[in-house]
Amino acid sequence: MAASPESDEVSLISKGLYRIVSDEIGPECIVKLRRREEEIRNAFMNCDIYKNETFVLGGSSAEGFNFQSSDLDYMHIDRNAFVVTSTTHATKVRKSNKTILLMEADAVFPGYAFLKCLSYERNNENFKHSLVLRGDEVYVSSKLVRESFIFAGMSTSHGPCQTFDSMGFETDNAYTISCPDWPKQAMPFIKRSLDHGWPSQNVLTEICKDGCLFVPIQSKEQRFSDMNDLQWRISFALAEKKLMYTMNHCQFLCYGLTKVILNDILKKTLPSEDLLCSYYLKTAVFWEISENPSDWSASRFLCKFWNVFRRLLQWVSAGYCPNFFIPDNNMFYGKIFGETQQQLLGTLSDLYKEGYRYLLQCESINKPLSRLVRHPEKASTVSYDEEEYVPLSMIVDQQLSALFTFDAPFSETNDVKIIKLLVKTISMMERESADILPSLRLRVNHILQVYGQRLDFSDKTSRKNNGNRMRYREMITAESIFCRTKTFFCMNHFLSIQHMYMIGNYHRTIEMIHYTRRTLQSRPYTYKWDLDEDVITVASRQGLSHDKLIKSTIVDYVQMDEQASIDELKLECSLEGGNIAGVIYIPPIVFLNFLLILSYTRLDENDRRYDVLDELQALINQDDDHHIWTVNKAISWEILGISQQLCGDYEGAMESYVHSLADEYNNFEEATMTRMDSL
Repeated sequence: MAASPESDEVSLISKGLYRIVSDEIGPECIVKLRRREEEIRNAFMNCDIYKNETFVLGGSSAEGFNFQSSDLDYMHIDRNAFVVTSTTHATKVRKSNKTILLMEADAVFPGYAFLKCLSYERNNENFKHSLVLRGDEVYVSSKLVRESFIFAGMSTSHGPCQTFDSMGFETDNAYTISCPDWPKQAMPFIKRSLDHGWPSQNVLTEICKDGCLFVPIQSKEQRFSDMNDLQWRISFALAEKKLMYTMNHCQFLCYGLTKVILNDILKKTLPSEDLLCSYYLKTAVFWEISENPSDWSASRFLCKFWNVFRRLLQWVSAGYCPNFFIPDNNMFYGKIFGETQQQLLGTLSDLYKEGYRYLLQCESINKPLSRLVRHPEKASTVSYDEEEYVPLSMIVDQQLSALFTFDAPFSETNDVKIIKLLVKTISMMERESADILPSLRLRVNHILQVYGQRLDFSDKTSRKNNGNRMRYREMITAESIFCRTKTFFCMNHFLSIQHMYMIGNYHRTIEMIHYTRRTLQSRPYTYKWDLDEDVITVASRQGLSHDKLIKSTIVDYVQMDEQASIDELKLECSLEGGNIAGVIYIPPIVFLNFLLILSYTRLDENDRRYDVLDELQALINQDDDHHIWTVNKAISWEILGISQQLCGDYEGAMESYVHSLADEYNNFEEATMTRMDSL
């Protein structure tokens, strides 16, 4: 072997490798941020929209990774059924109005079970055609359930999951049934945890309270020909997620490095990409932490990683990979054996003989690692080249700028659920630590901007008089949210200002706009689109922390669609106006001036609205692309034209509409021409 992991050279390099892997995967605060983002996403998906299932996010993205290959798994937990481990427990919950299934695992391959139906609720569509009679007993067929769990022909089967492809982004969706009890087969995990002290007793208690899940896939062992399709795999996905969050950063990076090796080396050399999966690597890391829980630090990083790699090599040699929770379950069974096993063993052995230098084959860390190998004496300072290195604050902003991709639940939700969702999200944010909170501010601000605008801002007084007390309470709750977010999201008052205008509180609207404009003029600020590395670097040199930079950052635009738009802009947002996308993006300064003109108009304060109109016209004519981005010029000219028409300046309005119509980014031409015709 080229270099033992215990040699002086490797000990010197260990800290440098730790830093390199941390640069590649992300520092600890970024990993926490990613996880909190996924938790917020998870909360969004469980806001009582779907009555029959609970969502749990899994996969490497939920774990805190951000590789290009990072996957996102959705576990759909059936709310209308659950599994019990004994008939005694079943008797206690017989009146629960849910389908009750009894776990039978004595005669099945370890890690699997049959699910016998004790009581069936007819409203459970998942079991409607999946019950199978065997002798005098009724069982649930995992094969039939899995086949029924398909997204209208748009998904493909992948193990127990259905892989759904949306615009090139794949998600694995698995139907699962929960079991509140900890299965007898997994008792060795509890004893081992108590003996070695990992995880802690508190975490262990939480894990046992969560119980386990059952996913519809049978084992590869064909022991009972007539019962094979009835087997369900016991899943510990909930426990694994807690264990991942229990890891310290060194342990997390160790697992991350195994994933880097899998993607950069092993998948390119093995006969099949699916031969060695990341779950085996995670299992090896779990076992290593469990049996050797101490001294996981940067100075021992390479040694710990080497122990994990050696463990994996030994498993492949023996053809046995023990499940972390049920060691009797050999996860290599039926997959890694014979010639395939020998090929994998040969590949891993060759890498092992090279020592740590085989890591140079990893494209993602090759450059910094090469410098480290050439100059091990600089191990404590090694990182990417200065021109390649991205500051921590920049990484944070890249994280927060990635918007939520899962918007499906909101297409069918209503105002009440949105309000509950916003309250839940803000409450989550108020508990955040100082290192994560600044970035989450902008993330949730985007959510509030997009979905908060969808609230129906009709006149609350008339609704109250009409006896709609529930709706009145909704509006009061909404106002409470906006009051909280006005200070919580620093300078982003646009949502609450729009809210005040749409409920007819014009004096308050004017007051808030003037306050916001004074704030913008009294201190420097940055648009989010300008928040690039140069801005952050300069701000850092001037002693401006990332938190303060976030606080001096305002939104790029105010987004409106036909549902969320104010009345004066509904035409521009509509199909009738030629807007196929149905969305417009307004520069915030233009938006403020427009609402100010509208409010003065409602209050018949004509002199003041003319003054604001002059300011708006000067702004649009003289702007240097800082206040109004090029793609927002068309809507800015359109708004100026509407304002001029409202103030009686028809000639000026026509000229503004012509400018808007001539702009290449005008996606509401029909609306512009309609307004021109009205003149």
